[in-house]
Amino acid sequence: MKNYESAFETVNGGVPQGSVLGPLLFLIYINDIQYAVSDAKLKLFADDTNLFLYDSDATKLFSRANICMS
Repeated sequence: MKNYESAFETVNGGVPQGSVLGPLLFLIYINDIQYAVSDAKLKLFADDTNLFLYDSDATKLFSRANICMS
């Protein structure tokens, strides 16, 4: 798609990009993420976070995943 521009949106959280303090602020920002999610296993690598859940019922799994991500 040529000549397409995305709409501007307000960002209410996160870490400033390209700053000297960015890496430190990012680590502070995600440092306690494992305490925020108690019903799943988290794996962190660089700026990626993976959330692992399992359940035999797909509906329950979907619900739990959405609760964890919120």
